[in-house]
Amino acid sequence: MPYPDLSFSEVTSAVVRQNLRPDIPRCCPSSLANVMKRCWDANPDKRPEMDEVVSMIEAIDTSKGGGMIPVDQQQGCFCFRRHRGP
Repeated sequence: MPYPDLSFSEVTSAVVRQNLRPDIPRCCPSSLANVMKRCWDANPDKRPEMDEVVSMIEAIDTSKGGGMIPVDQQQGCFCFRRHRGP
């Protein structure tokens, strides 16, 4: 949960009124970070359609890892933490 100290209503209000977005971890590949930023645009008209999101993700060059963190270096990256469900 990116905002554990905020209630659901506080988060939704901050997202709408203050353009609150989660921090993108440093370990996140820039190609994926760019997709997230486009999807989070404050102006809904500037956000990509889902078919464009799929195309952007499919276009990421994974032949050399695609900027992904090697398995032996994932320890400090919260992207790979296992989350406990409710």
